[in-house]
Amino acid sequence: MIEAVPLPLFDTLARNRKLRLPPFGAYLALVACWFFSFGLQTTLFPGVITFTLGESPERLGIAQAALTAPMMLLLPLAGVLAERRDRRGILFYFYIFAGLSALALAGLLFTDRLSYWAMVGFALLIGVAGGFVMPARDSAINPVVRITGQTRHGSVDLQRAVVLTSTVQFASQIAGMGVGYFAAWTGPAALFALQGFGLIMGGVAAAFMPRLASNRGRSTAHPLADLVDGWRAVVHSPVLMPMTAIMVAIGFLVVGGGFLVLIPLLIRETYGGGFQEIASLMVCFWLGALAANIALVKFRQIERPGRAVVLAQCVTVLALGAFALPMPLWTLYLLVFFWGLGAGVAISLSRSVVQEQAPPAKLARVMSVYQLGLFGGMPAGAVIMGFVVGATGPHIAALIPMGGLALVLLVISLTTPILSVRRGGHTIVTATGEEIDNAPAE
Repeated sequence: MIEAVPLPLFDTLARNRKLRLPPFGAYLALVACWFFSFGLQTTLFPGVITFTLGESPERLGIAQAALTAPMMLLLPLAGVLAERRDRRGILFYFYIFAGLSALALAGLLFTDRLSYWAMVGFALLIGVAGGFVMPARDSAINPVVRITGQTRHGSVDLQRAVVLTSTVQFASQIAGMGVGYFAAWTGPAALFALQGFGLIMGGVAAAFMPRLASNRGRSTAHPLADLVDGWRAVVHSPVLMPMTAIMVAIGFLVVGGGFLVLIPLLIRETYGGGFQEIASLMVCFWLGALAANIALVKFRQIERPGRAVVLAQCVTVLALGAFALPMPLWTLYLLVFFWGLGAGVAISLSRSVVQEQAPPAKLARVMSVYQLGLFGGMPAGAVIMGFVVGATGPHIAALIPMGGLALVLLVISLTTPILSVRRGGHTIVTATGEEIDNAPAE
């Protein structure tokens, strides 16, 4: 059993009836605060290592891996914890923990005590916070949607709620990255301080949310037994397993190898750029993702979300392959925008498919395994890509994630029913045209 631990500061805020927002509005507020801060970090962290410290590709890869390595270790256990404890308290304290870590790094920068290993230490602390925040936040959307439907604020269906959440996520990231553009004039210290305050505000927003149902008192199994149960739910599902496998490939090849390492080094070594270029390029990517989500909101429901996810990832394959070609900087911006369009569709729809297909009683565990697929591959991908870029240069290195992702998509499309998954329900069309029910067991 995971025993209840008093949370005095959070309990004081949460019991104050005046501190209330519409349930879904409070949820969107904490999402916005996290991803605004994450957007800032996406620009500042590789920028400081690549441009301020002038580190090698290998050391950039190691530092980027430190951001996600703790998540790989913590996500499964954190998913069990999110089901057994008040998720609002988890979000409250780990948002504040991450915010204080960013403020500490800002202090080191202000006092000229920055070092490479201080950056790695900061990355590890942020990774620990993210490992606990993600399953608590992602599994909260289901009960928040249900509670919203019982209030005067009106109802929203799950897929639309996920798409709206993704839209807020992308818009907040873009805002954070846009602010990161000014690091060339303000220096990174002030912006890391802004990141810290944004995370603390997100933690406070968690106290505004209504109490969410948990399995506290109902689950008597050992946490490791619950953890294994979550893995089994994914492995035995004809939909959750291939969706998670795609996330493993994206984490290892695309995010860890391409996004975290390849792009900063491409900017420095091919175009001679700095903070402004990395910030504006990241903004281009997430503007594409935001545009894709606005389109998804307009079209409302996608009948075959699995097929849309695979097609969207084909755009990623083409974009990565194009990185191997010499091109002017403006063409790179255009290419990254279209990459963002595909990524926006894939992120939103894959998340909604997992939310719909997961057994409700195991949702946090399943979401933690799904997130582990993404973040588990990122540390190894970042480290390996750092050494590959150091040996071959960024253009040749881009062919590795392109070929790897293309192979994974081909195998999954040919060997699993992912292309025939229907929205909302749990119907799968087999290769012979027969419809079978894949409703998740409780």
